[in-house]
Amino acid sequence: MQTPDLGGSARLLERWFSRHQRPLPWRAGYDPYHVWVSEVMLQQTRMEVVLPYFARFLERFPDLAALARATDDEVTTAWSGLGYYRRAKMLRAGAAAVMERFDGIIPHTVENLLTIPGIGRYTAGAIASIAFDERAPIVDGNVARVLSRLFAHEGDAWPLAEGMVRASRSPRALNQALMELGALVCKPRNPTCLVCPIHEACVARAAGRIDDFPPAKPKKPTRELTIPLYLVRDRHGRVLMRRASGTLMDAMYHLPHGDTSLLDGEPFTAERRELLGTFRHTVTTRKIEFVVYAATVTRRPAGYEWIAAIEEVPHPSYVRKALRLGG
Repeated sequence: MQTPDLGGSARLLERWFSRHQRPLPWRAGYDPYHVWVSEVMLQQTRMEVVLPYFARFLERFPDLAALARATDDEVTTAWSGLGYYRRAKMLRAGAAAVMERFDGIIPHTVENLLTIPGIGRYTAGAIASIAFDERAPIVDGNVARVLSRLFAHEGDAWPLAEGMVRASRSPRALNQALMELGALVCKPRNPTCLVCPIHEACVARAAGRIDDFPPAKPKKPTRELTIPLYLVRDRHGRVLMRRASGTLMDAMYHLPHGDTSLLDGEPFTAERRELLGTFRHTVTTRKIEFVVYAATVTRRPAGYEWIAAIEEVPHPSYVRKALRLGG
């Protein structure tokens, strides 16, 4: 069975992308700052979730200088609900580094991009190729799946991505085509091969082995948790919250809770409580049932604060779900 022609496959992908690309906001002009923000937001997060956050984030931080001037709290507040909050802090740190070391101009080479905090191999390749049309490969889950099937390849996809981008006419179009194809056509399950622009070159399809590529990775075990939350308000309507510390949601504001397996701090003991409802929520490999109570305290416990405007402090998305139950 022949190896796919790199140049021919690259042309087909580039033409397909020119006709079928989604009209995403960062594709209007390919501003390097917009591309950078979008790539960080899209890590481990679905497109439909990212789009409204992207628009609001740019309203709050319209350019690199504005982001660099911001505090971690301001950035994580704008990020609240998007998850994986370390991304927001590293994005702000990266913006500050660009302002200091590159005179506020995002570099166009992978080598220089890799010196910026928070930018790894994938993000460097994405910024270089998408924003600047540099010949830099990228491999995310979508790209790895497309290349694994195209070449019936079980190993590292980076050498394949390097070969493809060298054979391309436009690295910007090729790399986005690979990502777009993986998201829309060459999906993990039930790929729509007949509308794929490179289906005739696909080695896995020719061998009838689409479902064998890429090889399945062992899944991390999930934990089922039940965590009680307490919604405590004072007579002014302010909500009792505590700023956490740790690795999962560092510096985020949380509601009082009765379990330490997810959130930092000592368990909270309510003096009186009334069940408001429950909801399910997933954080990484933890599947949580939150049980929400309206509660009272005679005095503010040590380490807690009264928060008047939740939208002005960084908080995880489960907090808003709990507050909706409280009316």
